[in-house]
Amino acid sequence: MNKQATGIGFIAIFLWSSLALFTSQVGSVPPMLAIAITFSMASVFLIIVYFVRGELVQSWKDTPIKSMLLSGSSYFFYHFFYFYALQHSPTLLAGLLAYSWPLLIIMCLSSRKLSRFNWTHLIGGIIALAGTGLMIHSSTQMSTILDTTTSNNTSTPPTILGYLSAFIASLIWGSYSLTNRRRLNVPASCVLWNCIVAAILATGFHFALEPHVYNFSQDTWIAILGLGFGPIGVAFLCWDIGTKRGDLSLLSVLSYTAPALSILWTALFGKQAIGNEQIVAVIVVVIGVLISLYQPKKGHRK
Repeated sequence: MNKQATGIGFIAIFLWSSLALFTSQVGSVPPMLAIAITFSMASVFLIIVYFVRGELVQSWKDTPIKSMLLSGSSYFFYHFFYFYALQHSPTLLAGLLAYSWPLLIIMCLSSRKLSRFNWTHLIGGIIALAGTGLMIHSSTQMSTILDTTTSNNTSTPPTILGYLSAFIASLIWGSYSLTNRRRLNVPASCVLWNCIVAAILATGFHFALEPHVYNFSQDTWIAILGLGFGPIGVAFLCWDIGTKRGDLSLLSVLSYTAPALSILWTALFGKQAIGNEQIVAVIVVVIGVLISLYQPKKGHRK
């Protein structure tokens, strides 16, 4: 496996950890509109990059239409089902179901020869998932306390569709990451066309399902810019490289560091303090990651 590609893949995880910090600043923007704008910004940014490098036309020629449509649809529908799940089911269960995709990847890799697999990855992934659940639980409790002290509880009753949407989101992203492993001949610049497809789909869903409100504050637009160039833009490019040429099993476990880093970003730049339960959760995730990094030596017969 290419260690450099694995490192690039982790950059995507690092950028995704800032997602909560940015999205907390764009709460007034309808979800589909936010997805449409951020993917559009990412598309424009990547068009400029590959145009300057003289690779734009060649990228279009080298990217199969089928791959473009499937990957772009995965980008969009993962976010669509994830947002729906958060709106129609408890945050704890929705978060756990939606973030089960790394473990699904590890389990699939254990029966396939798509990436190097160690039993430590599976054990580390389970422990890291438990830590993620503890993080979501602590964050949910804090949000509930804030909601009850500042306003009436108007949470949406959980539905089976909410739970199902969370699992579908996880299944979509896990399947995309595994399928992307087989697209070694497709250049990383394909992310540009994937983002365009996602932006078109999000725009259509926005006009069909959401109110047409576009008067947002300057801080909101700055946060949208941050999303478009970071967690939505560069992150998908890095993940494409990581899933194709890096250690996908290890990257899956490392993905559980995103919620832990997210808590740190929120504590440093947001208004939320870190509680004892969240500290314990971060430690549990770190233990899971450290276990996954351990590579048992294979026995040699004399």
